[in-house]
Amino acid sequence: MQKIKPAISALLFFGCALLLAACASLSTSISQFKDGNYVASVQSTLVYLDDKYKKADYDDSDERNGIRERLRIIEDSYATTVQTVSDQEYDRKIAAYSDLLAIRTMLASRPYYAKYTDLPNRYLEVGLRENLAGQYYLKARAAAAAKDDRMAAVSYAASYDAYQKYGEFKDARKLADKYKYAADSKDAASYYQQGTELAANNPQRRKALYRDASLAFFNAYDIYRQHGPYKDAQPLSDKYRNMGAVVLQISSNEPNSEITRSVLALFDLGFTRFQYQGGGAADLGMYLNTSYVYQPPKYRQYVEAMSENVEYKKADGTTAVRTYRFNRRVVEEANAMQIILDLSVTRVPPLDLRYNEVAESRRATISYYGDVPGNGRYGYRTEGYLMDRDQLWRAAQAQLINRLNSDNRIRMIQDDIRNF
Repeated sequence: MQKIKPAISALLFFGCALLLAACASLSTSISQFKDGNYVASVQSTLVYLDDKYKKADYDDSDERNGIRERLRIIEDSYATTVQTVSDQEYDRKIAAYSDLLAIRTMLASRPYYAKYTDLPNRYLEVGLRENLAGQYYLKARAAAAAKDDRMAAVSYAASYDAYQKYGEFKDARKLADKYKYAADSKDAASYYQQGTELAANNPQRRKALYRDASLAFFNAYDIYRQHGPYKDAQPLSDKYRNMGAVVLQISSNEPNSEITRSVLALFDLGFTRFQYQGGGAADLGMYLNTSYVYQPPKYRQYVEAMSENVEYKKADGTTAVRTYRFNRRVVEEANAMQIILDLSVTRVPPLDLRYNEVAESRRATISYYGDVPGNGRYGYRTEGYLMDRDQLWRAAQAQLINRLNSDNRIRMIQDDIRNF
């Protein structure tokens, strides 16, 4: 009997947990209802009921009236909104019809919904979608009258999407295409003009302004690309992107090393171009020199004399103390990798940086000999971990990259590059 009790306790605990979870779902629904978050409230209610209706003997008499009343209030709230707000408050009506559609969809997918509401019978999906599409259509027409081609295009497209399941809604798709073309054309022209002015008004030939011009021309090309090329926006974007590139001339004693690549990645800002000495004119010079010093394992051994008094029982039952005298031998091993990076930049004033990173590893091997107590406290063991040369190199390199990333002087060089 005693063995069965833990199993019964576990079952009782599991049952209580399920009951609490279900109650939490309904209480969450009520809380969401009070906050006016009606769609979430209905969803939480249905999650609760879904779980309850898995049981054939579920009796909803305690909750039925409350659920019915909340659903009635929710429906009346949306109905009041669409009936009382002004004809120009498109967004409020759109939100109301969207929520009603979401609630109707959730309810209609449950076989038990009729016990609580007849909303899905009175608000057919096709009707809700038609009303939703109609409000988007009216919003689009108002935007078109106000010369807001982009909003008109978006709203006509939303009108088409809302009713698409049942076919075309008036001429919404055609008008969406029309106003999208108008909006894209207008925006492309604006970006193109912006690029033209930036390129023309650059007496100091600043590369940052050329990059801004390149971006403006690219935006003109990109926003219009669905309709074809926009004038010569794409070639102009390429032209000014090249003119805006900042060329860094690199000198390195290890041009193909991981460290050199990692350092250069810090200055690859999307518009920088690297060339090695002899490659032509450059905006900035950068000199890297990397050196390594590996310190192979060094060994140090020392011995400590130890003793311990241990009580034990004698044959006659009395307690005695025995003194154990033994030795503790410690063998320490340590190795290290040092990376030194010298980084010089030909800015004004020149900047010379040195980074010195050392990665170390240590291991101690501890053993005991002599008259060692047999209590298990003095066994052979190692402490620490001795890395090999490659592991140390990678650890030192990671330290170096972290140091570079956190160095404000590196950010200062990046700002210099941006300001060309």
